[in-house]
Amino acid sequence: MKVHQMLPTFSYGDAIGNHTLAIREALRRAGYSSEIFAYNHDPRLAGQVRYFAELEEEMGPDDILIYHYSLSSPLSLLYMELKCKKILIYHNITPHRFFYDTNLALAKECYMGRRFLPDLAPYTHLALGDSSYNEAELKETGFKNTGVLPIIIDFERLSSPPSPSFARAFADGKKNLLFVGRVINNKKFEDLIKVFYYYQRYFNPESRLILAGNYSGFERYYMALWDLVGKLGVKNVVFTGHVSFRELLSLYRTADLFLCMSEHEGFCVPLVEAFFFELPVIAYKCCAVEETANGGGILFEKKDFPLIAATVHRVLSDGELRKELLARQKKALERYEKGRIERILLNFVRQVEKL
Repeated sequence: MKVHQMLPTFSYGDAIGNHTLAIREALRRAGYSSEIFAYNHDPRLAGQVRYFAELEEEMGPDDILIYHYSLSSPLSLLYMELKCKKILIYHNITPHRFFYDTNLALAKECYMGRRFLPDLAPYTHLALGDSSYNEAELKETGFKNTGVLPIIIDFERLSSPPSPSFARAFADGKKNLLFVGRVINNKKFEDLIKVFYYYQRYFNPESRLILAGNYSGFERYYMALWDLVGKLGVKNVVFTGHVSFRELLSLYRTADLFLCMSEHEGFCVPLVEAFFFELPVIAYKCCAVEETANGGGILFEKKDFPLIAATVHRVLSDGELRKELLARQKKALERYEKGRIERILLNFVRQVEKL
């Protein structure tokens, strides 16, 4: 029996791309024939993907198609037309209002993606969210049979050797505050800079803010962030741009604390990765962040920048508090054990298989 996956863009190294590969691995181990089909793909994934147009000849009425939905795409029409059983995985879509001033093309894609989502409900046998937050959106949109499938995170891969030279660049005795994520408006990089301003000025001048993420397509936002850095007179703010996987591992290993001020997250994989690397986490409690944290980290309901900066200082200077925080984060990781999520996945597949 075939259980294939389809997604608009198969990207190298991002959360959805890695999740798709992990699902295929689990399905093949369970005895299913499973391939990945995409509209666009990173050249480095050429041997891992097939062109979406081949799906029509591949799918029979008893086969299952898993569609990863995160933006509007012509693939949605194909999804509706194919005569097979269908599972939709909803990775959430950032509200378009965040991108009015910086990327109108993405604002349009997000708007159309959310507007088209209800049209897929009648063609979907099972709709899954990465989180209960995403599942609630599916229910509100009109999907009847829903569930939650957390993103599969490959912790074994995270144990790979880091980049030694990259690690040395930040191992100079300064306290390193880290955030990992694409430099886009909903991640609220300006609020990270404001918290760091208070921390550096009033608590620790020998500190650094490392912001790891690609800013391609958001150059206006990126330049506005540098303007803010200049106006506040903050020192040691580092925008790394896109980093390799080994460089990312180096950042996690050299950081002292993970700080997140994002205002829209359907899951937030870097938060779980920070847990794995035993980084104390402080985050703004929005959307799916509280669920993803699963009892770990320190979450703020209000963006009181001086208070958050004081909390950063407390965590980094109070050994007992840090120890307690890391213990809770380690406990929270149990929810993301790979075998557990694979079993959830296979249960969902068998549920649809029996329809």
